[in-house]
Amino acid sequence: MNGYKKLENQPLKLVLAEFRFSSVLEIAKFIPKIQEELRRDYPTSGQSNNQTIQVQPGSIGVATMDKWAFISANGQSAIDINQERLVYMTAEYPRFARFSDACKQAIEVLADIVEPSLVLRIGLRYSDLVLVDAGEEVSKLVDKHFGYPECLGSLGATQHARTETFLRTDIGELVVRTMYGQHNLTCLPDMQVLPVFTGHDTVPSERIILDFDHFWAASDEPVSFEVNDALKKLDRLHESSIEAFWKVTKDYARNEKWA
Repeated sequence: MNGYKKLENQPLKLVLAEFRFSSVLEIAKFIPKIQEELRRDYPTSGQSNNQTIQVQPGSIGVATMDKWAFISANGQSAIDINQERLVYMTAEYPRFARFSDACKQAIEVLADIVEPSLVLRIGLRYSDLVLVDAGEEVSKLVDKHFGYPECLGSLGATQHARTETFLRTDIGELVVRTMYGQHNLTCLPDMQVLPVFTGHDTVPSERIILDFDHFWAASDEPVSFEVNDALKKLDRLHESSIEAFWKVTKDYARNEKWA
């Protein structure tokens, strides 16, 4: 990994890590202790809920799940917790080591107070916003595969182009999603509703969102929730994720535009 230099003007908008664990139905009773441990770094907190559809033999139901967010003073980092997962997210990504340290702090609190039995899934997601300046070609910034399909150009003016590519890696699965065109989004739509503020652009412009979603999932064998093991898996997810970014983007973008 030593060959991947730090980009001073990196296009990264948001990074999140998800740690999914065996369900703790009474998670609410642990929240005050969790908040007490986190409040120095994440002084703002809030509670909300979301609805999920549950399909069972002979019926379809809607379940409501409470969740809690603990947010940093500047609103740029947050920890989101519900009865089956913890998510750490930040719009101030330093280098991976410091990001991993922040994840460690969060899941150590979870492990000490909640003591979840099993880890079910660990995910790492990077969202980049690549702006195309006047006179630039998007193919100078990212691989031409992620732009408009040239074969359809004669049929009309293309507004948006989206891709979704699935890969199996040595640790799990990597999904690379892109959205290219004239629009004002800074992240993919599902990332716009998170408690971390990523900014809004009022005027649409030519841009491409690069979204790298890499995750490991437990197989049939149960895996105990161990902090150090979880961080080792996160590190392996990072290795392929950063390599994917380097393969998708072009030398000009990394060595000149974002250097």
